[in-house]
Amino acid sequence: MKALGFEAPLWLGKQFSFEATPPIKVWADCLRSGALKLIPGFHQEPATFQDSCNFIRNAGMYKQSRELMSRVAADFREMHPHGNATYCCGNGGGQGLMPEYKQAKIAALKAKAESIRATGAKMIVVACHNCEDGIQETCKAYELDAKVELFSAYLAEAVDLGAV
Repeated sequence: MKALGFEAPLWLGKQFSFEATPPIKVWADCLRSGALKLIPGFHQEPATFQDSCNFIRNAGMYKQSRELMSRVAADFREMHPHGNATYCCGNGGGQGLMPEYKQAKIAALKAKAESIRATGAKMIVVACHNCEDGIQETCKAYELDAKVELFSAYLAEAVDLGAV
C-alpha cells in the first residue's frame, strides 16, 4: 500500500491511472453500502487498535478504522496516545530487520507497551504486517498478556454470513 500508493508516484515522477485503496477503506465502504454485514459486538474480549503509519497517518483511515472496530468489538479500548500521535510499533522503515538496533528498539518500545497495558486489552488489532511483528515483539519483551491479530482477519471472523 505504502510503496504503490504513496512512494512509487514520487519515485517515478508520475501518477497512476488507478488508486491504491487501503483495505480499511474497502471494508468501511462495503459496510456503508450494505454489501457487507458484520455481527455487532462479535468479539467479546477487550480489544485495542494499533494506528499504523501507513493506514492512519498516510492514508487517513482513522475514522474508518474506529467505525469498524466499534462495530465488531464489544469492548473497544482506545490506546493513549492514538491516531496520528500514537507511539510507533517499532518496525517502521524496516527497522525490525536490523539486528544491530534490536536493544535500542526494545527500549524504545517501553512507551508502546505501557500504552497497551493501560488499556487492559486482551486483543491488539493491527492493520499492517510490520505493526504485527513489532507489536508481537513488544508483547513478548514486556510480557503483555494479549494476542495480536491482523485487522482483516479480525473483521472476517465477524462477517454475518447469513446476511450475505
